[in-house]
Amino acid sequence: MLVARVIGVQRTGLRVAPGVDEPFSHVTIGGRWFQDEVQTRPTVGDWVLVDRQTRALEAVLERSSLIKRLAPGGTGELQLIAANIDTAFIVMSCNLDFNLARVERYLSVILDAEIRPVVVLTKADLADDVDDFVDQVRSLGGDLIVEAVDARSSDDVACLAVWCDARQTVALLGSSGVGKSTLVNTLAGDQVQITSDVRGDDDKGRHTTTDRTLHLLPQGGVILDSPGMRELQVADVESGVESAFSDIDELATQCRFNDCGHHSEPGCTVQAAITDGTLNERRLRSYFKLQREEMHNTETVDERHARSRQFAKTVKQHTASKKR
Repeated sequence: MLVARVIGVQRTGLRVAPGVDEPFSHVTIGGRWFQDEVQTRPTVGDWVLVDRQTRALEAVLERSSLIKRLAPGGTGELQLIAANIDTAFIVMSCNLDFNLARVERYLSVILDAEIRPVVVLTKADLADDVDDFVDQVRSLGGDLIVEAVDARSSDDVACLAVWCDARQTVALLGSSGVGKSTLVNTLAGDQVQITSDVRGDDDKGRHTTTDRTLHLLPQGGVILDSPGMRELQVADVESGVESAFSDIDELATQCRFNDCGHHSEPGCTVQAAITDGTLNERRLRSYFKLQREEMHNTETVDERHARSRQFAKTVKQHTASKKR
């Protein structure tokens, strides 16, 4: 067996980092991998065992972390984004793309996977008051790391090098046009990703990155660039939502009633914090929204898994009966 790392997922199989003695980079995926639940399938960043003779995937090794979301399209299925990530850069630009609720959404997914989050604000050179953008993000959590950079400047992005050392894997998450690919190119010191300008009328980006891919950095680490996600529906990340809104959870422990809904109940410390200005009402609305979405989507995923397991059981019973 050969231990390899997945650097790309294609319809025909996997792309793995070629070794010195094993120069091949394509691995075949057997049909059995599509019969099991989505979370057991390989994704970018996975370490896998490959048969040296057949070049077929034999096993996915245990993961240290997994980033996932509900797949777009209403299928009720999870979509794997990346595995074995140490640090996630939440990339957002200092323009019309800036959105605190989106940061909270990314934080819920990242913290649930027990990955270190770093918010990277790009296009800082174009902002009239970049400190205001930084302060708004830091209001989401006092210990949240925030860096404002010009993604084209190697001097600016040098502050991110500490998370790109050897044996470290970094993932870039964010919308199209925020400068993720530019950031990768600057950190890599080479044109490894295609870039393009945003639309001038609304600061929306164009999809220049079409696949999730891993790149080796001069510092020895590995960085993952991914297509801009216009939709990040959360599912199966209850602990992540609680961690992203730990300030509200802490206030909730002091409410008069254990089942307080934090609306108009007497003795609600959450509402009291909004009244005295220590908690932003927007943040509470965002918390409620993500809670409802996470609960609904997780139930949808669980129902789909139950149907899939029942179908697989029926097929197995039918096959056994036919053999008899």
